[in-house]
Amino acid sequence: VQHVLRTIERHAPESGSKNLSAKVTQPELNDYIAYRLAREKRSLVRKFNVDLLQNNNVQGRLRLDAGQLNLGLLFGKVMDFDFKGTVQTRDGAGRIDLAALQLNGQPIKPQMLDLVFRAVSAYYGTELGRIEDWYKLPKGVKRITVHQGWADLSY
Repeated sequence: VQHVLRTIERHAPESGSKNLSAKVTQPELNDYIAYRLAREKRSLVRKFNVDLLQNNNVQGRLRLDAGQLNLGLLFGKVMDFDFKGTVQTRDGAGRIDLAALQLNGQPIKPQMLDLVFRAVSAYYGTELGRIEDWYKLPKGVKRITVHQGWADLSY
């Protein structure tokens, strides 16, 4: 995945030429996520897996260290988020429109993630957006289309 992203960044098509695309499989994506997490020195994320489904749908599990976020009294040692949603992309930005979200097996509203984002922002000393915000895609990527077991990166 890292090689694909570097290639897209270096070889974006010239204006007027047709769009190019690259395929990333679900195992490649999850291996890339694990690789990136392993490189983080102070990662709050213990685990993050994504299942790529048909029609731009995804589901997955995110495990955060609640103790490091000073949220351990509220949520216990870890916070396991199970999510389902639809990937939306436009103009080189993307987001996940959440259809379902659970925290430690209990359904919660997606806005609950805004509380967690604020705690993560404080931990890293950075500013994070909200769950419904649009986030910039990797350089050169214009659109992502999700299929069963793979994603198509258009550039």
